[in-house]
Amino acid sequence: MNNYELLVEKLDAFIRKFYLNKLLRGALLFAGILLGFYLFISLFEYQLYLSSTIRKSLLFGFIGITIFAFGTLILKPLIHYLKLGQQISHEQAASIIGNHFADVKDKLLNILQLKHQSQNAYNKELIEASIQQKLETIKLVPFSNAVNLNENKKYLKYVVPPLFILLFLLV
Repeated sequence: MNNYELLVEKLDAFIRKFYLNKLLRGALLFAGILLGFYLFISLFEYQLYLSSTIRKSLLFGFIGITIFAFGTLILKPLIHYLKLGQQISHEQAASIIGNHFADVKDKLLNILQLKHQSQNAYNKELIEASIQQKLETIKLVPFSNAVNLNENKKYLKYVVPPLFILLFLLV
């Protein structure tokens, strides 16, 4: 396996981790929205004894928001993670990685563009040599480190308080 194929594999691994990060963030936000909205509706209805028409509209609103949030926050990243839908391109992934790693900034994007140009160029050998030279300089950079899954801990503040309130009310 040559260096360019290894680069493409590393980019694919980055893209999968990128969508896993979006999926994890979406799951936390979805749980927070679902629990918070459920608590709001339950306590609102409990305190005001609403008519059946208003309760029905609250129910359909809750169902609508739940379906919308599930589709946008969980289903869409899951589809991309499973490679079923349109994913970000290698060039877009290269620019995201370049923003994270200063020493890779434009080299990765240049490699991808050169490879694309070498497909229909007269001086293929020169372009391939340039690609190999640039690949050697970024070969050891772990692209998947550009996505930090631990950054999603900050979204726990949207899930934990409604969860504790719900558990407190249930007890």
